[in-house]
Amino acid sequence: MPTDIEQRNVIERITDIVACLNNCDSIEKFLLDIHCILQKVTYADNFYVVLQDNNERLTFPYFHDVKDDIDFDAIQGIEKEALNHTLTAYALSSHQVCNYQAVDIQNLIDTGAVKMLGTLPKQWLCFPLTHHEAFLGAFIIQSYRNENEYDSTIVDVLFTISHVISSALNAFKTQHALMHANHKLQSYQSELEAQVRKRTQELESSLSDLKKEIVQRKELQKELEHESLHDNLTALANRRYLFRQLAQFNDKNDRQPIDLYLMYMDLDGFKAINDNFGHPVGDQVLVEVASRLKSAIRSYDLAARIGGDEFVILFEEQLSKNQIETISQRIIESVSSAINTDNGDLNVGISIGIASTHLNNATPNELITLADSALYQAKFRGKKQFIFYRNSNV
Repeated sequence: MPTDIEQRNVIERITDIVACLNNCDSIEKFLLDIHCILQKVTYADNFYVVLQDNNERLTFPYFHDVKDDIDFDAIQGIEKEALNHTLTAYALSSHQVCNYQAVDIQNLIDTGAVKMLGTLPKQWLCFPLTHHEAFLGAFIIQSYRNENEYDSTIVDVLFTISHVISSALNAFKTQHALMHANHKLQSYQSELEAQVRKRTQELESSLSDLKKEIVQRKELQKELEHESLHDNLTALANRRYLFRQLAQFNDKNDRQPIDLYLMYMDLDGFKAINDNFGHPVGDQVLVEVASRLKSAIRSYDLAARIGGDEFVILFEEQLSKNQIETISQRIIESVSSAINTDNGDLNVGISIGIASTHLNNATPNELITLADSALYQAKFRGKKQFIFYRNSNV
């Protein structure tokens, strides 16, 4: 049974979903906002939506996966039969909530019921989207890291939210269909005024309660935008934000060369902590490492977590090689100090690869590849080291 705090959190998230209707001009933006909202409820890094039209064609208006890079554009509007053997199509056919662990999916594969498209997840949830008995499609949340990522309480909460998403999707489609119809009605206004008033009144009636919840939508949008660009565990910038910054620096560098240093970092011994003590303790280590990285740099330097135990720091200012060496050594010493967790004090190390636009005569977009190569050398040479990229590294 959810606690009062959990119930209040669910109500707030439902309110957020409703508020998105008045702030989105496309279904893609609407689903992005829903994704951000779901991340407030549970772990939802891997989330996608599949919709089915009256002809049973499937479309994927939204897809986000940290593991697989599948070209869903290539299968937009495809006949359902062409995807019949996928796990998604298999779950859609049931019109029910599906909660599969890796062993369940493997059994379906072994019996020939499905053919896996992409990496086998540890846990896979599918929630049907229906509105007034009409089947719209489903949304899927999956985890590659834990077979018990989502307990029965979270499944019940997500099932409740699925009804709200279904109603919101229907209202969204209705709202945008009306906007399209209004353009056509301009040339037939005298004849169709009564129909326009009727449909407008119906829409206003269905949204009257929703409009009460949009007073804070601007602040909510800022918050959602921030969360879409930051790691939900450590609060550091995420991969999307980092690459957006590198692209902006690349454009600036085309006009006038700029000085950038990029540190690519990977923890030493972190996998053993996850294996021996579990992901919750591993998460405590990641949060503390992120805090120590931020303390080791200036407030305006960019620190990002780009996946697992990989971090990046970007310096947008001309620094000497000695300064970078000092910062690198400070980071290694700071991270190597004991970290207090629920399982007592634990230790990890950190290895660092460094690349620079002026030392390596590279563009901003090339830095992460060069720094990754230097990181490999640091790992190879014994870890807990920092290495500057040189051509001999590759």
